[in-house]
Amino acid sequence: MSRFVAGNLFLLASIACAASSQILLKGVLGETEAGGLRSLFAALLAPERILRTAIAAGLVGAGFLGWLQALARLDLSYAYPIACASVLVVAVLSWLVLGEPLSPRAWLGTVLVLTGIALLAPGRA
Repeated sequence: MSRFVAGNLFLLASIACAASSQILLKGVLGETEAGGLRSLFAALLAPERILRTAIAAGLVGAGFLGWLQALARLDLSYAYPIACASVLVVAVLSWLVLGEPLSPRAWLGTVLVLTGIALLAPGRA
């Protein structure tokens, strides 16, 4: 497997882990009335939420390790814009999983970002 393909696989894994952790944390926090930092940590570490919080933390760590592996194999000027696509993944997952609204304007922005990412794809020699 080429460095480029491996780097992209690590990059996709990093994006998936980051987006999943955000959706999981938002779901956990949606169950709470946490306001300040202390009450936020208390809510995250409550016995009925500790497992989901731990899974989310593990996904954050796995995403970071995937990002490091991607950086070792890809140019930063290529990897970073694609990694920013995690924002799009989070938007779509929040719509699908959490039922959050996604306006037509947000969909248009998503299409524009995806178009920009496609333009960054390496050229064929």
